[in-house]
Amino acid sequence: MSVVTIASGRTTPGATAWQVYTAKGIYLDVDTSAAGFTDTPVYITSIGGNSSHWGTIGATSVYLATATGFRVYVRWVDFSPLTPAQANSLGWHINWMGMQQ
Repeated sequence: MSVVTIASGRTTPGATAWQVYTAKGIYLDVDTSAAGFTDTPVYITSIGGNSSHWGTIGATSVYLATATGFRVYVRWVDFSPLTPAQANSLGWHINWMGMQQ
């Protein structure tokens, strides 16, 4: 019987390390190393916040997944400009769950 490892977490609301990707998008490298995965798990993600995160796209698409983290890209659905400061002022953060079999 195989052992399943499940872990979850979130980045800090209002203090997430969002980075500029383009003038209209941001990205985040999420550190999951504390979960102790030994192989790349399946990650499930969502974006949380105090306001307006409903108008975004991208947070549920995982890129560059490894045992210690992954990347997500976020932008407004209407392609309006978006900055890391704006995302943090709205309390945006990434919720995640990983499962390794």
